[in-house]
Amino acid sequence: MSTSVLIFVVEDNHLIQQLLDDTLTDGGYVVRAASTGEEAIAVLDEIGPDLQALITDVDLVPGKLTGWDVARHAREMTADLPVIYITGASGHEWASKGVPKSLLMNKPFAPAQVVTAVSQLINARTSQIGDD
Repeated sequence: MSTSVLIFVVEDNHLIQQLLDDTLTDGGYVVRAASTGEEAIAVLDEIGPDLQALITDVDLVPGKLTGWDVARHAREMTADLPVIYITGASGHEWASKGVPKSLLMNKPFAPAQVVTAVSQLINARTSQIGDD
């Protein structure tokens, strides 16, 4: 890729976070990661408009901020930011808690599915910007 495309990964499972980081980096993306909702909000406030997509686990630490919260905060900053939720158990809440025009991937997933989903969302966003 000629320009850096920054993807933000929020995942509390270190092994899954590393898998996503490696997969996206191999796909040509620049990755920033966080493990908790609170850390994610701080990073979002720091990187703001430089972010090109968000991948967040839904169930981070029980009783704390969730991936739903992280995505809503990100969308308050950038209304058309591509969002991909990943979950093992909370997919049924996506329709009521997920942000519009987001994707949901259930665990387990193939790493290539993530790269494909990110690429599709970023390309859709880019074509919408070109249509304006």
